[in-house]
Amino acid sequence: MKTPFLQPKKETLVSPYKGIALGICLIPLNTYWIAQLEVVRYTHPTLVVPFFNVIFILLLFTICNQVAVKIWRHPLLSQLDLITIYLMLSVSSAIASIDFLQVLVSNTGHAFHFATPENEWKTLFIDNLPPWLIVEDSTALEGYYKGRTTLYTLRHLKPWIVPIAIWIGFILVLFLTMLCLCRIVRWQWIEKEKLTYPIIHLPLEISSGKPAFFGNKLMWAGLLFAALISLNNGLHFFFSSLPEFPVKRRSISHLFNEGPWNLMGGARLSFYPFVIGVSFLIPLDLLCSCWAFYWLHKAQRLLGGFVGWQGLNKFPYQNEQAFGAVVSLILFVLWMGRGHLKSVVSTVWRQKGSTPSSDRLAVFGAVAGFLILLLISTRLGMSVTVVPIFFGLYFLISIFISRMRAELGLCVHGLSGLEPRRVMITWMGSKAFNKETLVTFALYGFFNRVYRSHPMPHLLEGFKMSTMISSSAQWLSSAVLLSVVTSGVVVFWVYLDLYYRFGASSGYFGPWTLGFGRETFTRLQNWLHFPTETDQAGLLFMGIGLLTASTLTFLRTRFLWFPLHPLGYAMAGDWGMSNLWSCFFTSFLLKWAIFKFGGLKSYRNAVPFFLGMALGDLTVGSLWSLIGIFMDETIYQPFP
Repeated sequence: MKTPFLQPKKETLVSPYKGIALGICLIPLNTYWIAQLEVVRYTHPTLVVPFFNVIFILLLFTICNQVAVKIWRHPLLSQLDLITIYLMLSVSSAIASIDFLQVLVSNTGHAFHFATPENEWKTLFIDNLPPWLIVEDSTALEGYYKGRTTLYTLRHLKPWIVPIAIWIGFILVLFLTMLCLCRIVRWQWIEKEKLTYPIIHLPLEISSGKPAFFGNKLMWAGLLFAALISLNNGLHFFFSSLPEFPVKRRSISHLFNEGPWNLMGGARLSFYPFVIGVSFLIPLDLLCSCWAFYWLHKAQRLLGGFVGWQGLNKFPYQNEQAFGAVVSLILFVLWMGRGHLKSVVSTVWRQKGSTPSSDRLAVFGAVAGFLILLLISTRLGMSVTVVPIFFGLYFLISIFISRMRAELGLCVHGLSGLEPRRVMITWMGSKAFNKETLVTFALYGFFNRVYRSHPMPHLLEGFKMSTMISSSAQWLSSAVLLSVVTSGVVVFWVYLDLYYRFGASSGYFGPWTLGFGRETFTRLQNWLHFPTETDQAGLLFMGIGLLTASTLTFLRTRFLWFPLHPLGYAMAGDWGMSNLWSCFFTSFLLKWAIFKFGGLKSYRNAVPFFLGMALGDLTVGSLWSLIGIFMDETIYQPFP
């Protein structure tokens, strides 16, 4: 089977107007689906990419397209239209996810409603919360938390309008800056380095609708294998006597209850067919590094227990080690692309007075976006010297995640310990920041908490997909920005409608409906109550991480046979590794065996089987989730 992205053709200037229009129309339905899964049932399609809800919608429209070809001899939608729908819904899903706007909605009224004399929030920071970003109206908040009422009254709706509008504007600037950064690196990563972008393989094959994929017998074998597992596990909900295939994550901590093995902490085992299928496209050395470094991380904890370091706060400082490793990897990527970056800078200065190039517009757009974020942040009270460091770290992490997905295709990336506020407090301690800066850190937590559904990689993958289907990417910015604005409005609307009907405090929703706000403002309370100094041990372990990752990178550049990838080290303590290491191990064993005994040709022939596994698991799992919504039950979800 030929892979569609290995032979890009000459670009054509076609705009996917139908795709953009359909994407906008589908955003409300997609958002409601995510709300029912993540907020009501506490199951999360947005923790692993590609998002199963988006893959299902893409498959549905591809099937409709093929039916139209059979009836009218021509498709209703082009592949570009389908890819546009995929991109817009991926961006919308990231915005609606548990790692983005769900946090912001929870935070917006939490401080005022739950301030008590005991927690002292009123004296600590309430006066420092900007009224134009926070809801403080008691009537509106009472309906929000108690429910059994409606959003659609002026007294309930009016207090939300200004904060929602300003936050959507802020998110729009954030995305615009990301788009400009993607445009700056796209030529280097897509045209020059020709990175493979493994995550886009499945949506490209689906949207092509070609017999090379849908007529492949191995693909159907993989699809039926995974679909039958998901079908059986869904039926297990209705017929408990039917045995369930143990593919979902299960704790194996009971195997390590005895000392000293209990010092390693908990462990989980899982065999998700779609993760194994998607991970089959990850390079073999990274697959090996994922599970190897995960257990080396456990060994660190065990060693620390042996020598008495378990009492040391945060040992083995995995987040700090990961940050050092990420810095090393970013520096290496920037060094590899230094020629392109120099040419971009020189182009900007050479073309004064002439028609701006796309590179020049991208640079000016990124600078303008950064300045707007600076103005907003200083207006909130954040120190002007802190803002460049904060957003500099954020966008460097964004570039790192985008590069990781583009080059290696890792389908999960939490990186929860790398958020800029945590890193800066480790560097300088919370004492170094004024109260307004710490309040802003708390308010910005909604896009800086966990990076499992980070939106920037989707944007870069959109550029790559447009190249692979021979289309200019001129449409992409418009599609993304329209998706951002539409999603912002729809997400607030859907979530607020649910909360006013059922009550955010009613117990109808998942535990994090209130948990996000509690986490955000309790952390802020601790910063102010218990100011900290520079974490010297944390800085030491950042240095260890930097040195270790740099050494691994050096060995890989000098010895092609060296099997360990520094990214595996950076991700060793990640949420995704703790849940999916065994999936990566399974993919590694299968891929190694195929290469060992069949060679490259056998690997290429096997790819459709594993993509079929991913598609079958995601499709049947999506159907079960929709049936569950219709029945108001949690039946079976693909993940987690």
